[in-house]
Amino acid sequence: MTKSTLETIHQQRLLVCGWIDQVKGEVARGMPVLAQDGSMVGVVAAVIQSGAAQTINHILLGQTPPTAVYRLIPIALLDRLADEGIWLRVTHGQVAALPVHQPDC
Repeated sequence: MTKSTLETIHQQRLLVCGWIDQVKGEVARGMPVLAQDGSMVGVVAAVIQSGAAQTINHILLGQTPPTAVYRLIPIALLDRLADEGIWLRVTHGQVAALPVHQPDC
């Protein structure tokens, strides 16, 4: 692979909103994020698009109240969209163990 191809594959874009097929709906900044027990774990800070195909593969979770820590939620952990927000397939404790987003410098 060329350097240009590698940069394209690893490049990430943070979006305000995006359609996620897995939950059959649009996920947008500010939407509440709920663990499987219904407890609120934060809000959507962004959706992350990456890879050569520029597909959405993560949600960036912002904490309430805001902190400098943003967690990456893979779309595989999304369960469903509902009026009250987006539900996850994991517990509140499991969310706390998700990796922290490290923006490219």
